Amino acid sequence: MIIGYNFFLKRIAAMMDSKENLTMGTIASRLNLRQDEFKDLLNIMEKRGDLKTIVQNAGTCEGKCAGCRSSCASTFSSFAQKNTTYYQLTEKGRSVCGKLS
Repeated sequence: MIIGYNFFLKRIAAMMDSKENLTMGTIASRLNLRQDEFKDLLNIMEKRGDLKTIVQNAGTCEGKCAGCRSSCASTFSSFAQKNTTYYQLTEKGRSVCGKLS
C-alpha cells in the first residue's frame, strides 16, 4: 500500500465534492505533489477501483461536467475538437472515505 493513500483519497474526494473545475496541475499543487506523481496516484486509485476515468467527447457535451459552462458544446470554441477527461469517485471509493471519517 502507498503511504498516505487514504489521506490522498480523502483529500481528492473533498475537492471533487467542492464541484470546482480544477486542472491536474492545480490539484497536484494543492496536494504538494508533482504532476507526474499525481497522475501515478490517480492511476493507482483507478486500478484499485476507488476512482474511474470518464472521457467525454466535446462534440457530445451535455453540459453535465462539474463546473461546466457548456463552452465545449459550441462549434466556435477551441475546445470543440478536444476530449475532456475527468475522474469520478466510485461507490467503493466513497465507502472507503466514509470509513475514514
